[in-house]
Amino acid sequence: MPVTFLLAAVLALVFILAGCGDGKIKDPQEALAAAALAAREAGSAHAQMNVSISPLEGEGGMGLNVQGDAWLDMDARALEARFTVMGFELSLRYVEDTAYVQFGGTWYELQPDALGVGEGTIGALFQVLAAIPDIITSGAEVNELEDKKVGNYECTNFEVIPDLEAIAALEPVQQLAAELDMEMDELVQYLQDADVVMQVCVQKDEPVVRQAFIAATVELPDVADVIGIALLPEIARVEMTVDFPEYGMEVDVQAPEEAKPFEGL
Repeated sequence: MPVTFLLAAVLALVFILAGCGDGKIKDPQEALAAAALAAREAGSAHAQMNVSISPLEGEGGMGLNVQGDAWLDMDARALEARFTVMGFELSLRYVEDTAYVQFGGTWYELQPDALGVGEGTIGALFQVLAAIPDIITSGAEVNELEDKKVGNYECTNFEVIPDLEAIAALEPVQQLAAELDMEMDELVQYLQDADVVMQVCVQKDEPVVRQAFIAATVELPDVADVIGIALLPEIARVEMTVDFPEYGMEVDVQAPEEAKPFEGL
């Protein structure tokens, strides 16, 4: 997994545990802060994701859509996810500091050397996910947009302008950057070049995040070497919409009994 792909994953998951809470929304900053605080207490979330990868104008490669569900337990450091990619069904698990992927009915262990990353990179990425409440409250500005209905919930849609330097300075983000051999200024520049756009839909009657949208421009030069798909664009605009129908559920993730070393699709 290349450096830029890992950082894109962090960006794409910035609001994966935005959280829930009680009380009326008073202002955008307060709503997000309340949601972040409640996320620490809820500890888990069910996320329904739709991801679109599109080549930039003038770039080669094909577009790609990914849909699926993920269940995350931040307290137990566990993840269960199921996705559909180009007609293929993939399952992911992260448990006991080890990541697994299933396709074709076979489970594979995602070993860091096969992904082209350091031994601690996957664990550092998960630590960033656990710090998402802090990432949320690192926004430099929050602006109220139009109202929006998400599922059965009436929501207010907010534009979140991130404070990239504050996010880059968070300890878990710094740990991930260290695993990727990135200096602070390099990390901030990468985030600036990504042209990040964030929107969050907060339930009107209480500060519960029901949907998050994030878009970023990322480089994908080594993806073909990792997953064996040579038609993806080298530079792409990634857009992800995530719905949150449930928080605070039990997430039971078990390591596969038999898993082969991952060597690419």
